[in-house]
Amino acid sequence: MTDTDKTEKNRIQVTLTPAESKKLISLALLEKENFKNALRGGTIVIHPSSTTYFLYELLAGKSPEVWVCGVIVPEGTCINEAMLPEISEISKFSQFWVFRKGKLVESPPVDSLVEELDEGDIYVKAANAVDNEGNAGVLIGAPDAKGTAGRFMESKRNFDTIIPVGLEKLIPSVEEATKANPKKLKYSMGMPVYFRKLEGEVVTEIEAFRILFNSKAYPLACGGLSGAEGSVTLVVESERAEKIEEIKDFVLGIKGAAIPPLKTPECPCSWKTCSLYDAKLILRR
Repeated sequence: MTDTDKTEKNRIQVTLTPAESKKLISLALLEKENFKNALRGGTIVIHPSSTTYFLYELLAGKSPEVWVCGVIVPEGTCINEAMLPEISEISKFSQFWVFRKGKLVESPPVDSLVEELDEGDIYVKAANAVDNEGNAGVLIGAPDAKGTAGRFMESKRNFDTIIPVGLEKLIPSVEEATKANPKKLKYSMGMPVYFRKLEGEVVTEIEAFRILFNSKAYPLACGGLSGAEGSVTLVVESERAEKIEEIKDFVLGIKGAAIPPLKTPECPCSWKTCSLYDAKLILRR
């Protein structure tokens, strides 16, 4: 058998739904050296999201009660109903998952929390988009165009930022997306949003396979049917055949991972920055 033949045998093709990708990425974050160090002796701040849902489960040993703020649903950009009281004043937002020396503690308001972080600490913020250049960004619904993510991004504190994001969120250009401005919209489906570029270490499925298995992964396709909508299909290759067996068993172990249902506000809600607010009132009559 030639070296080429051996290499061709050291590959596996996998398909991951969005939820399965989120679990894969969360498991990879646990293996990062800076994450391990912060877990042992520092502070880790995790912004609630569907991407970090499994990360919370793995760290806390239980499922979170409130696990997402902003969300995209068929009606458009919206928010988790449970977060409505929290977002009336962004500077007082305190729905973060904070782990100090590995212990889950109550989160202070965002402005205080940012000032507490220091070198060796970690902020984990999932992205809404990533491009081929490795740039990532997030949607901002707050009127100040900063939201909570902007407060961390603009901080001068010397903490690390990790940005988990699945390839289902691949867009052509993050830079182009930063031109989004609610003030320039005539209509929007749901809450009109800004788009902010995030600065930090981006971790997609590609980086996750490298972190976990020192293997190279490259995507073949995105999307699917019958529950595979938003999925990503990749080929993962390794220099060692036995590693492929390990990867196969690992992926089979995360197949079936699922995110619980989410309740969004009934339309029309009180969040009047939604450009369809008046239209929904009319439709309800």
